[in-house]
Amino acid sequence: MSGGTGTAAASWPRVRSGMRVVALFWRVSPRTVCVVLGLTLITGLLPSLQIKVTQAAVQSVVDAIRVGGDTTRAALVNGGLLALLAVLAHLFGTWEQYARMLLQLQFTYRINERLMGKATRLDLEQYENADTYDVLQRANREGASRPFQIFQGIIEVGQNTVQLASVAGVLLSWNIWVGLLILASPAPSIAASLIYGRRGYTVERERTSKRRMMQYLQYLTTTDRTFKEVRLFALGDELVGRYRALSQEFYGTDRVLARKQAFAAFPLGLVSVLVSSGALVYALATTATAAAVGRLAAYTQAINLVQTSAHSVLFGIGELYRNVLFVGNVFEYLDLPESRISGGTRKFPAKLEHGIEFHDVSFTYPGTEHPVFSGLSCMIPAGRCTAIVGHNGAGKTTLVKLLGRLYEPTSGEILIDGAPIQEYDLADLRANIGVIFQDFVQYEMTAAENIGFGSITNLADRDRIRRAGRDSSADAFLSRLPDDYDSVLGKMFEGGRQLSIGQWQKVALSRAFMRRAPLVVLDEPTASIDAEAEAEIFGKLQEIAAGATAVLIAHRFSTVRMADEILVLEQGALIEQGSHRELMRLNGAYARLFTLQAAGYLDDDSVADKEGRSPTEK
Repeated sequence: MSGGTGTAAASWPRVRSGMRVVALFWRVSPRTVCVVLGLTLITGLLPSLQIKVTQAAVQSVVDAIRVGGDTTRAALVNGGLLALLAVLAHLFGTWEQYARMLLQLQFTYRINERLMGKATRLDLEQYENADTYDVLQRANREGASRPFQIFQGIIEVGQNTVQLASVAGVLLSWNIWVGLLILASPAPSIAASLIYGRRGYTVERERTSKRRMMQYLQYLTTTDRTFKEVRLFALGDELVGRYRALSQEFYGTDRVLARKQAFAAFPLGLVSVLVSSGALVYALATTATAAAVGRLAAYTQAINLVQTSAHSVLFGIGELYRNVLFVGNVFEYLDLPESRISGGTRKFPAKLEHGIEFHDVSFTYPGTEHPVFSGLSCMIPAGRCTAIVGHNGAGKTTLVKLLGRLYEPTSGEILIDGAPIQEYDLADLRANIGVIFQDFVQYEMTAAENIGFGSITNLADRDRIRRAGRDSSADAFLSRLPDDYDSVLGKMFEGGRQLSIGQWQKVALSRAFMRRAPLVVLDEPTASIDAEAEAEIFGKLQEIAAGATAVLIAHRFSTVRMADEILVLEQGALIEQGSHRELMRLNGAYARLFTLQAAGYLDDDSVADKEGRSPTEK
């Protein structure tokens, strides 16, 4: 009893997935779905009519020959009727294929929209989780094809079932036992298809991570962004070799599975062949009379059609089962919990009056044990530029993620002008932060779009876009492109213009300046820009962000020293705070880091003189 219940419980999710696919198609176009279903019913019924007409046509000609009648008239009448049925079958079949094609096109676009929309509603935590990322990749791989294959499979199984039922009705009316035997003959081979379909799904699911590695290896060897390093370090053979090893591993597993399925399918399929052959011999032996020639012709046709339809139905069910297993990946992704981060109703101030306070904030990334912050408390004063420095892993970028509420603190609170950050409207909070991340995006789109994305509501404002370009010094090279700001950047699309990494960084800075937000956060904003351009950009930043609150994360101390206030983080804790001069006088961690960096291009005396101190004060 329990085994049966378990099987039913395990089957229900698959049945539910099939129902959800049908519901998806219904939402895309109910009218087209109805047309497809109607045409499927008609084309399924036509073969039984063709069998009946074939029987009448052949028998009428035989009877005319036997009595010396007009065979031409009998042939023309019945032949014309068969031709009419063939034309109708072709007409309805073509119409059905056309309707299916339209439905597939509509559905492909719609399901991709849903997958993309879902991705925009997930948390950063989910993107940085390998298991969730596997779910996303499986959904992207299966999303465009599997649901339509399921819908098409349901239609074809339905069509073949209608055809089978109508033709079987004719066959069973002649001999019930032969009809039942033919109907059941394909069952053994389909059982093998179901079993090995399940095994194939299990194998493919278990190697999702390795499949992603194969795609990554392809990316490394086929994109302009990786070409120089792969070629100069002679990595090509190594990367191709790793891809080959994975592909051979996959092929070996798939070959074993395919061989087992083939060895099982041959003897089981032979059962169906022998049964249909025996039925044909039986038909020849029992209807070999002139009075039954029409029935013999129709009987032969019916045997072939019933066997073909039964095999198609059962094989279709096997394929349907396999596709439903795979489409579960799509629904597994669509059912992922969406962002749990919610906001309040408070509007973000047009200008910060007090500043941003981290009060006893602790944070540990999900799935890890080592905390990034443990009781961090610090103040980012309003209307000033605050730099955050520290070794890699000190938590600088994590602090930015918490400010943008891409993550929530494990404990403690973040206050903006004295109000908890959770009280602010989430969309309004993010709309009022102008940010450039160290790993900024290089959009393979026009220069205007690359900049305008910084304030999507002002995407059509060309004056504002050009002003942002001038503020970051990007206008100097963008205005010289063939199509000015309408030039496509990058090399992914035809006519695109590739930029240097320093030029891309200036474009990203333009995107941050485009927003003109009361809070500006710059994560390594000038890492790829020369010193002269850096000085020019920060001069512009002081004009653009006049009255705004700026947070600057940088490793280049020539950048950091321009800030009004400097926070020094070490292992997630604030160890020093003050202006550049104050921290140099303190002669602590900041002074040590500054001196080490400056020593790379100045002697010790120059560093001391530059800071207005004697060498002994260091």
